[in-house]
Amino acid sequence: MTEDSSTHPRAIFLDPNDGCLTMARVLVRRGCDVHLLAAAANSHMLTSRGVHGKVMPDPRGDSQAWLDAMRCLADSGGGVVICGSDAASEWVSANRSALPDSIRTFESADGVHTALMDKYELYKLAAEIGVRAPWMHRISTHTELRAIDSAVTYPCVLKGALGHRARAILGHGTVQVDSRDELMTMADALLENQVAFLLTELVPGDETALEGAVTVRGRGGDYPLEYGRHKLRQWPPDYGVGSLTSSKSVPGTLAMNRRILDHVGYFGVSSCETKRHAGTGELYLIEINVRVPGSFGVAEACGVDGSWRLYATAAGIPLGPQPAQVDGRHSMLPDIEWLAVRARTSSHDQTWGEVLRSWRGTRDFGIVSLRDPRPALSMLGTMVRRRVSRIAREQWMRLRGRPAATTVETTPVARITPERDTRRRSA
Repeated sequence: MTEDSSTHPRAIFLDPNDGCLTMARVLVRRGCDVHLLAAAANSHMLTSRGVHGKVMPDPRGDSQAWLDAMRCLADSGGGVVICGSDAASEWVSANRSALPDSIRTFESADGVHTALMDKYELYKLAAEIGVRAPWMHRISTHTELRAIDSAVTYPCVLKGALGHRARAILGHGTVQVDSRDELMTMADALLENQVAFLLTELVPGDETALEGAVTVRGRGGDYPLEYGRHKLRQWPPDYGVGSLTSSKSVPGTLAMNRRILDHVGYFGVSSCETKRHAGTGELYLIEINVRVPGSFGVAEACGVDGSWRLYATAAGIPLGPQPAQVDGRHSMLPDIEWLAVRARTSSHDQTWGEVLRSWRGTRDFGIVSLRDPRPALSMLGTMVRRRVSRIAREQWMRLRGRPAATTVETTPVARITPERDTRRRSA
């Protein structure tokens, strides 16, 4: 379906992820002007057919560059902003008053987005309105850690209060803690880097017990988009991004999500994640992300027309009823799915037969698209060049009689969440 692009505002994606790329492709096909302000790690997305944009620095390190880019876009007609990362959403919330009126955003200066993003604030809110969540302790100093030492039960889960800030230092900052000694070692490393964290209850169950409600809530409290999904695999195992995600009816999670969003008067896209207790079947709130999820391809795979409905809500375009969700449709992110599969098969958690069967029903493949192959080819080319360059450096060092360079740990927290740790864990 092609529409007159002059009748709709430009779509501006900030720090786009794989889900944003899926959405951008849909909007381009519908005749919309699409602009990406991408992180260097995702520069391959700028090769997607029909999009415009440029590589941007981290907004936490160069806020002025983002303000300048947004003002430039405002001068050329503005548009609607759609965030693909927590850092981007946090930046928009903090700088909303400095952005021109022609730049329309879900985020505002009311603090709702950042409050839901902060797990400590989210869990406090959940307790206030009677939503079940894991017990938690927030730790920002060694004094606070000593104060709750005797109250902590093991195993438990350690995670950054603001996940994206912790990931900037840790790589990925959620891990199971099995003993007090482990906790003290991990806490010392985090607190030395001034990273506040939560200790939370470990809810029994594997990663397939994780459910999600992805919604767009309108200003008037309506829900132009609402669908359910659950994770089949993720990377890193048990605590990570869904590498294979499937549409699923999740009425309990949808109801929990509505209860929270309605209570705070939220406006925008969100992804609420819950976990069903393996023993009791009770549903626990895990987190709410206030940006486009990386697995947003499920919204296209399951037939709910998610990309258009999200954009139209941001742009103020009227919408009819949402198409019915088809369950059992998958979205795969191949660049991390192979890591998740390798981890699960190497640890004998899954067989190759189980893996192949799990791929049935996959309709969206993230960055990989036959209609738009350039982003995948660009990313693959970058990976190959880096690999060749590393091998060449190692060979040159050997020829000169010097040992090959090894990766140096630049921060002590790297040992907390080793990328190749494939222990069985529960979130």
